Amino acid sequence: MPYILIIEDDKITAEGISSILGNEGHEVDIAQNGKIAFDRLKNKSYNIIITDLMMPEMDGMQFINRLRMTDNETPVIVVTAYGNIENMLAAFELGAVEIMEKPFDIEELIHLVNELTK
Repeated sequence: MPYILIIEDDKITAEGISSILGNEGHEVDIAQNGKIAFDRLKNKSYNIIITDLMMPEMDGMQFINRLRMTDNETPVIVVTAYGNIENMLAAFELGAVEIMEKPFDIEELIHLVNELTK
């Protein structure tokens, strides 16, 4: 079973994505920011990480940058309401496999997750 970590400070968004991906057969954990996500990564490996960019304590860019220092393999999908070109380029440079602007097409996210976990 694929394990997915969602890093999202908006509780409704996080729970919505978690519920939908859970219904698709994925096991999903939620972290409210990058700092909490690293605590989760100490105890568990994930097949995919889905992260927001703008969050308190440790934002998505800081998280991806720190993650890539130790893990260059785990696919990272960025979902953000701040989809300006600078953020998108920076996220891709840090190794994000996809950037989706909020509100995003949930079917597109499901398809991407399923492709990445084949």
